[in-house]
Amino acid sequence: MRSDTARRRPTKKRRKKKSGFGCFIFVVVLIVILAAGGFAAYKYLTANNYDNESGFERFADRYFSANVESDDIGDVQTEYNYGEYASSAIQYPEIGLENVDARISQLIQDEQQSFRSKYGNSGDGKVAQLICCDTYKGDQGTGSVVVKTAVQEADDKGDLQQVSNTVKTFTFNTENGAEVFSLMAFEPGYRDQLADFFKSKGFDKAAAADVDYDRFALNGKDAIFYFDAGQVEDMDSLTEIKVKNGDVENVFRDEIDSRGLDPSKPMVAITFDDGPKKGTTNRILDALEKNGAVATFFELGENVENCSDSEEYLKRMEELNCEIGSHSYNHPNLFQISDAAIKEQNDKTDEAIESRLGKKPTVYRPPYGNGNEKTTEIFGKPGILWSVDTLDWKSRNAASVVEQIKGSGNLDGKVILMHSIYDSSAEATEQILPWLQSQGYQTVTVSELLMYKYNEDPSATKFYGYNYFYLD
Repeated sequence: MRSDTARRRPTKKRRKKKSGFGCFIFVVVLIVILAAGGFAAYKYLTANNYDNESGFERFADRYFSANVESDDIGDVQTEYNYGEYASSAIQYPEIGLENVDARISQLIQDEQQSFRSKYGNSGDGKVAQLICCDTYKGDQGTGSVVVKTAVQEADDKGDLQQVSNTVKTFTFNTENGAEVFSLMAFEPGYRDQLADFFKSKGFDKAAAADVDYDRFALNGKDAIFYFDAGQVEDMDSLTEIKVKNGDVENVFRDEIDSRGLDPSKPMVAITFDDGPKKGTTNRILDALEKNGAVATFFELGENVENCSDSEEYLKRMEELNCEIGSHSYNHPNLFQISDAAIKEQNDKTDEAIESRLGKKPTVYRPPYGNGNEKTTEIFGKPGILWSVDTLDWKSRNAASVVEQIKGSGNLDGKVILMHSIYDSSAEATEQILPWLQSQGYQTVTVSELLMYKYNEDPSATKFYGYNYFYLD
């Protein structure tokens, strides 16, 4: 018999072995669930479409994240405008300069207006406008904003596909917001040099005359140019081409031209012959400074030597951003003297001006307008005539001179002839400068006129005659 105090041996429970097949099924199901969830999340996060306002915002944010290449300046702002058919989203920088921010705003408003005009408020499928901006900082106190606009339309499956892509640019002085154009950032002749560079890289169509070189951004020491589809060989979409400083010799200016001229607005060049003359020249310079205007002075070498204040006048002209040209030494008819004598007229005037200013004149005007390709070649600098003759030498009357200018019609692209040796011409200058500004004209030097209005290299030895300075 078994003792009552005897302990019972605990009964061991048998564990059932789990089926290996069951574990396999469990793992497979788990993987499928996770994969399905991941795929759904991926589709949710990356789908190129949207169903509601929050979906559109996610859609736009993904686009901005993928397409904004640089944000060197400004505080980024984002706006969403959702619609059941047409939606738009904008991401733009606030620079902090009133005129720059206003310009960016206007560029964006123009794009929005174009979008609304084309697509309205109803249609067969979704359409979205996406505007974002790249910003760059140049190494010469410039900033660049590149406004990139894309329009996407829904395809048969409801996914949005890009149907257009445009770029507008705005480069500016970061201190005062003044716009910087290509002619201010690059040396004269830059178009031909860049065209040759692009051609060497296989972009043949970029060398065409109708290519817009004003769509650019300055990034550090380098530049980025933007071309529409078809403007660059074998490119069927908008293309950007980067040009490093040093890729093309003598294209980038050492200093940005600070004149802040706008090539799209009217320009006129006022020129003065026969000076300098004590008193009268200074009075003209006073008028130019008062009105923030410039002119080109074609000086006689003989008068430079004989006028006691000529050095002061020449240096003041340069300080006011005026241009100094040669009008020969003592005003002979170049058609009636030998080639050697013509060269002497050039050399003696160059020497007289250089000895006082430290540099030679950049352009010349033949006395009486009697010049041609031959005299220009001998002078070795551009020959400039005129398109508006005030006849101030004949009338010696300020009112008559002013009336002559006002009665010459559209002055955009024209060159006005006056003389800096008559008090009446100085008086006329004092009256005409405010009037020109009130009419929207920018006063420029003849070299600036050649660059901005005629796409000419002002350093080229070329003769510009009476019939040249008229815009079509």
